[in-house]
Amino acid sequence: MSAHPSSPVPAPRRTSLAGPVTLTVTGVVLLVVALVLAVVAAAGFVGAVRSDVLTRDGRPGSAVLASADAPGAARVDLTAGERYAVYLVVPRDAVRDDERPDLDEDVLLLAPSGAVIEADDSPGVNMESGVGGLVAVTVGAFTATETGTYDMAVPPTDVPGAWVALAPDKPFGPFFGAIWGTVLGVFGVLGLSAVGFGALVGGIVWWVVRARARRSA
Repeated sequence: MSAHPSSPVPAPRRTSLAGPVTLTVTGVVLLVVALVLAVVAAAGFVGAVRSDVLTRDGRPGSAVLASADAPGAARVDLTAGERYAVYLVVPRDAVRDDERPDLDEDVLLLAPSGAVIEADDSPGVNMESGVGGLVAVTVGAFTATETGTYDMAVPPTDVPGAWVALAPDKPFGPFFGAIWGTVLGVFGVLGLSAVGFGALVGGIVWWVVRARARRSA
């Protein structure tokens, strides 16, 4: 009488939680990194587009070196070689949405040596920002030829209640870099969020399966 071969013994089910825990923690870490990257990208974008020309109550902001009514005059201390932008501030309801306000003529500055400078250059970045009932737009720029106190003469404009603010010009290179960095940051946030969420869900499901196996064992 021949002996029957014995039935194969099934392999024991794995019950270790090391893999699920690692995958779950990896998902959480990736989501946290995505959140931090989102905050950094948002802060970089806000810093790039913020002009600090106006405060919430409609007064000259922290970036403004001097301001004057249009027409009007003011004195301001400038540094040789530095670029400065001229902002025209008008009531929001005084211009149409498709209209960009402007001065009748260029702002003039009298240097300490007596030389006259016209603010007729293009700013590094054409800025337009609105706070409350006011809108500030760049209308010109110039480079200071010497260090000292300048007299600024502001021409009139057709918009009633308008005034002019003088602030450091925003260079295009850093502005473009900040915007491009924000775009890359958004893609990075989306990618990390997708991978992190997938790892988190997969780790939780795996964890539940292993936990049931441990109870069965």
